[in-house]
Amino acid sequence: MRIVLTIEEPNDAFQADLLALLAKHAAAVELDTEWTLERAGRFYQAVPKRAQRLLREAAVRDGFVSDEILREELDGKNLRGHAGPLKRALERGVREGWWPEGMQPPLGPRGPGFGKVKGYEMPQELVSTFFQAIAKPQPAGDGTPTLER
Repeated sequence: MRIVLTIEEPNDAFQADLLALLAKHAAAVELDTEWTLERAGRFYQAVPKRAQRLLREAAVRDGFVSDEILREELDGKNLRGHAGPLKRALERGVREGWWPEGMQPPLGPRGPGFGKVKGYEMPQELVSTFFQAIAKPQPAGDGTPTLER
């Protein structure tokens, strides 16, 4: 049996009852943790401009944006603070009910370990989804640039 359920803006009592029911049947419940166009678009809109640029660059560059590309705009300064808003937006999405807990982060830092980040990488299976979601015209007409590969 497969049941697909979408609940927008549930009240607290309903949400608590539903979560209790799901917990009771947890062994048979499989959460949909796939990035869809809608989820990717909402995630992109939920992060600040600097993090949007990071996602946009990764999507345009087939999943990897190097530290040099990002530092061009920063006059060689460090990249500290780029990944934090991504993590917070992912956590916010769980709290707001935009997606379930367990969603794969769409982007992560790459480097030698401790020290300077050498770039940010998006899993290859997410590149197309995020590219399409970011390139899609935004309903508010916020001036998001058209993406080109």
